[in-house]
Amino acid sequence: MTEIALDRTDYKIIKALEHNGRASNALIAEQVNLSQSQCLRRIKRLEECGIIRGYRAQIDYEKMGYTVVAWTLVTISKDVPEARDNVTRYLQEQEQAVSVFGVTGDVDLMVEIRAKDMAAFSDFVVKGIYAHEQVVSTKSYIRLDTAKLNGGIIT
Repeated sequence: MTEIALDRTDYKIIKALEHNGRASNALIAEQVNLSQSQCLRRIKRLEECGIIRGYRAQIDYEKMGYTVVAWTLVTISKDVPEARDNVTRYLQEQEQAVSVFGVTGDVDLMVEIRAKDMAAFSDFVVKGIYAHEQVVSTKSYIRLDTAKLNGGIIT
């Protein structure tokens, strides 16, 4: 992966968009002390090189009734060469699995799960993940509270 060269102004633009993805080009240009055309050119470049991957709303899922957030560590059988790919593909298709990460250490995957309640969470882990024939074990951590969410860019 090639690192893209960024200057301080690029970082300021990224920070402004992280704070408000719906901000107008005029507002961002003013915040970063650029002309609107220069600001737009930089934003387009950041989009084209893949640094800005998209724009999306920040949803409060608890207000929608999804009260359980958990991280489940998954250990996969080493007996089947394609087991990790099979389990990963299965999890990618499950809407309860918000994020799926391959990790180092004594487990294979870390899955972020969102569920309406503990019964729905348990059902997904037991009947979904753990029931997969190539899963050896799972270990889950339930979120108690959120101290920080969506930290910004590190400059």
